[in-house]
Amino acid sequence: MNRSIARISSALFALCFALLCVPRIAVAAPLWQFAGRTFAFTHVEQRDSTLLVGIDDPALRRLFHSLGAIVTWKPGARYVLVATGEPTIVSFAIGHRTYDIGPLAVRSKVAPFVRGGEAFLEFGALARSLGLRKIAGRAVTILQPQITSLDVRDEGNGMRVIARGAIPLQARLARASARQMTYAFVGLGTRLLHVRSVDAGGLVAVEISQVGTAANPTTYLTLDLDGSSHVAQVGSLDGRDIGFVIAPGASTLAAAAPVARAAPATRAAPAVTPSPTPQVAVALRPPPNAELPTVSPWNRVANEPLATSPPVAEVTPAPLSSLAQIDAIQAQLTPNGVTLHVALTGAASFDWHHLRAPDNRFWIDLHGATLEPSAIPPSTSAPIENVRARQIDPQTVRIALSIDGAHDISVTPAATGVDIAVNGTPSLADASTAGTGVAGTGTPSVTLAAAAPVAGGDPNLWSVNPVAAYVPTNPRLIVIDPGHGGSDRGAVRHGVAEAVLTLDMAKRLRAILEARGWQVIMTRTKDVDVYAPFDTAEQELQARDNIANRAGARLLVSIHANAYINAGPNGTTTYYAKPIDLPLARDIQNELAAQVGTKNDGIVKSHLYIPLHAFMPACLVETAFLSNPDDFALLTDPAWRQKVAVAIADGIADYAGAPPPAIQPQQ
Repeated sequence: MNRSIARISSALFALCFALLCVPRIAVAAPLWQFAGRTFAFTHVEQRDSTLLVGIDDPALRRLFHSLGAIVTWKPGARYVLVATGEPTIVSFAIGHRTYDIGPLAVRSKVAPFVRGGEAFLEFGALARSLGLRKIAGRAVTILQPQITSLDVRDEGNGMRVIARGAIPLQARLARASARQMTYAFVGLGTRLLHVRSVDAGGLVAVEISQVGTAANPTTYLTLDLDGSSHVAQVGSLDGRDIGFVIAPGASTLAAAAPVARAAPATRAAPAVTPSPTPQVAVALRPPPNAELPTVSPWNRVANEPLATSPPVAEVTPAPLSSLAQIDAIQAQLTPNGVTLHVALTGAASFDWHHLRAPDNRFWIDLHGATLEPSAIPPSTSAPIENVRARQIDPQTVRIALSIDGAHDISVTPAATGVDIAVNGTPSLADASTAGTGVAGTGTPSVTLAAAAPVAGGDPNLWSVNPVAAYVPTNPRLIVIDPGHGGSDRGAVRHGVAEAVLTLDMAKRLRAILEARGWQVIMTRTKDVDVYAPFDTAEQELQARDNIANRAGARLLVSIHANAYINAGPNGTTTYYAKPIDLPLARDIQNELAAQVGTKNDGIVKSHLYIPLHAFMPACLVETAFLSNPDDFALLTDPAWRQKVAVAIADGIADYAGAPPPAIQPQQ
């Protein structure tokens, strides 16, 4: 280092030290109200007119306690985890705007950060993830607990309607007749879709709406029946779910569903007298003097014509206030299959793609839209196997479906959102289709333009785990993915590239597994790209998943070396994405912690592409930090890399046991 550089470095150090010593500007703490109590946060920061609250704030801790939420974070950790009472895991990453709410990936306005050893989170994002709606008043902002989701399930001999809330629910029977049962949830609001048609299992429709004030709301849930059905109310163990079991005709409620616990004690309710003349109308009937917002069923309009090529969005940054909100994703059974309704507040342009067999994949991108935490993907029925939703960029939401075979799919825009109808009858059509459109009310903030034709669609754009209960077609096969390679060097320190280290560890692991009787495929055996040089991240990562998915492998392990912007972080972490990944990740991390001598950073759930889009159990191992001097010394030691390979192999053995015997050919 020459003298000029030394002087400049000293001056910069002095400037940074002076800035750190500047006293923090106090932020006026607004008043909040929850459950009738008014309070103020004291650990607050303001960034771009956005309020952030420290997780050690006493008022925030009391709010967590009231909601039955548990927060996990320690200084130096990269993630803040909030376990809600539903339960759902909400995961915030320090320095990143994207955060996870169970299966959702949503974006906050300001990324979490650490100041003074305390993590600060955008309170608006935190409140939404906890099922609270902020309603600003003149002197105080009310945190209104919500009915967060409404699920309708066909259970063969009847229907089940499940309401979930931010707080324990009590349903008061407000009105009953042969055609309608109306229940009141006092103290809870909702932003869910007002009317859902069902027409199955004795249930005609489900209606939900809110009355009252912001501080004292009441949500009414009405079940429209066919006149010969019976309804029973059941609850969950934690009281946050309330189920209504509808048994048609002569079906018995006991056969329809077991009762998890006794129904919660209800408050005093008005006397209920059956109506002498059953009413068929589907309009919600609240108690006298209650004012309800206008309830309107889904209004369907004509299908948009199919496009001959996938469109692209002409993205012009739009202010957050002009973006449409995706408030709910709801499923309804129809005589011809299943229809998903994507509920929109505002207007959004969209493009959708349906790939030919055997992919059968469908996804729709809504441009100029944000994903609200209430839009939890619903439980679905055949032919839809699962639904995933995520915010893929600040103005685009992608909803992807996994279909159990070739089925016709139609997309219908409406004033209230978009309907995606999946025909239950298998289709013989053998072509990819795509389309565009505009849904909702108003003018979308992002418009679509036609793109160059793409023959047959691009199978590398999107993939989802098609089945929860995975059965490998080759149970003796393990796929190892050495991270990065070719045009992507990964992290680099002192000329040492992550791509080279991961390939070395993968080859060592392959040799151990093969010696133990496993068949092994590596996604790459040389320092090359798997898909193509300088390809997109999605193309490259999907190509690696495709190798394992098409081979029907028993499991997939991706090997990486970590890095950070400074030398502080160190240690070993194993990431997983799907429920079936967890046992594999746990067993591998346990062996790594016992054998390789690095700091045990544990297992972390994250929507990393490789494990998320692998059909089989999969995990991603961040072996150590190239950016940390101690970890760097280990990574560049061949003996230590051999220890890593042995530990991962032992973790696989703990999880999968010995490889199954080879299938002998018939004599």
